[in-house]
Amino acid sequence: MSIKSIIKNAAKFTAFKIVYPTVYSISRLRRVDKNKIIFAEIRGDKLSDNFKLIYERLKEVPDLQPTVFFARNNIGGFGYLWRYAKLAAMIGNARCVLLNETCNLFGAFRLREDTKLIQTWHACGAFKKWGRSVADLSFGENAIEMDRYPAHTNYSLCTVSSPECVWAYREAFGLELDDHAVQPIGVSRTDFYFDDDNKQIAKEEIRRLCPETGGRKIILYAPTFRGDADKAYIPQKLDITKLKENFGGEYILVIKQHGFVKKGWDIPPDCKDFAFELSGKTSIENLLITADICITDYSSLIFEFSLMEKPMIFYAFDLEDYYDSRGFYYSYDRTFLPGEIARDNDDLIELIKSAENDSGEKARAFRDRFMSACDGKSTERIINFILDR
Repeated sequence: MSIKSIIKNAAKFTAFKIVYPTVYSISRLRRVDKNKIIFAEIRGDKLSDNFKLIYERLKEVPDLQPTVFFARNNIGGFGYLWRYAKLAAMIGNARCVLLNETCNLFGAFRLREDTKLIQTWHACGAFKKWGRSVADLSFGENAIEMDRYPAHTNYSLCTVSSPECVWAYREAFGLELDDHAVQPIGVSRTDFYFDDDNKQIAKEEIRRLCPETGGRKIILYAPTFRGDADKAYIPQKLDITKLKENFGGEYILVIKQHGFVKKGWDIPPDCKDFAFELSGKTSIENLLITADICITDYSSLIFEFSLMEKPMIFYAFDLEDYYDSRGFYYSYDRTFLPGEIARDNDDLIELIKSAENDSGEKARAFRDRFMSACDGKSTERIINFILDR
């Protein structure tokens, strides 16, 4: 082990085993402030969609003081250790703290009983394995490290999209089977899809970004990333020219890359009036609510798109490699997927053609199984939990 690694490990151990517990112990000496609610953004530098509706509603409650804490910093090196210490000091007298990511700071000490910790998570359903389910795999964390720095031991509530998903989250979090923190009360951000005004606004947004649409329908291509998060990429296996030849008169193609991917998509010059990359230009919610067909691969956005009850196609050209390296909570086949699998561009074209006859039955069944708690009132139920209603 290098000297740099030794120093890094020693600093982490000191922070999590001594500094953070001490800071929190001192900060909790204060009486709980019933108006203090903290939204902890661990990775992002702006309020995420998982928090937005909850935050806006709580701001309307008299005397409440919802506050957003951004743990991300540009200090580098050990900067995050300092930010976590600041967060530990803030939450000592909070009524409620909300997370949407894994944060092992909250395993460094036992939260006081009168502070609620709510995990809203950043994905619906249960698709690709993560957390304890992938411990010791190449892209997963080391099981020993997860035991040393636990992250999921203090939850009062973890919101999930249906009863079907509860077991997978318990497994990923390393919770006991009789732990009742994971509850199918819905995912707040899915309330967006139940507002008709949002749909109209989204349509206008897409028309503004793609003025060449001319009333054509929308095919959304939204694959997940490949590789590690810091070197994420998407193999450009989609034949855009062939898609235009077959569907250019009836559809436009909208491409949305995963947020980890930095390189733009290579769209052929003669397809600029057919294919549009909107990554970073509009929200995924706007794209999902306006798309007529969704093509993806291993992305959890299929759960949200099922709320629209529209056709889905799974372009899984690298299924064997991806399945072997990552693994899924459910078999990647017809028993799980709400659509057919395409292995190459010819398959994809045929499935798009047959999508015209899709009645939405598969999407509805999938929705009933994995999204039954998402009914437009998820935010209300979460707020009721926060406020002891």
